[in-house]
Amino acid sequence: MRSKADFEHLLWQVLHEGVEAYKDSDGWYLLIHTRCSYLQKDGSCGIYNSRPAICREYENSWCEYDAPAEEGFMLHFRNYEQLLKYCKKRFKTWGKP
Repeated sequence: MRSKADFEHLLWQVLHEGVEAYKDSDGWYLLIHTRCSYLQKDGSCGIYNSRPAICREYENSWCEYDAPAEEGFMLHFRNYEQLLKYCKKRFKTWGKP
């Protein structure tokens, strides 16, 4: 993520309950603190054969729940206010026409 437009979109995402943003050595990610509505009680996927592409591409070699995810975070924003503060610092013209 590099542009102001990218960060404006990220600000919109962290406005939602249970959504955080972080950056690690691989890039920017969302941390979504909610269960998939198709996650079965046994941990399997209830729509496995028609699951979205992002689920198909996901590699489960490591998960945020395997170890404290924060250990690898370079940046972590738990809410809009934290991210907005970062945006204003990163982009000196943030909020100016």
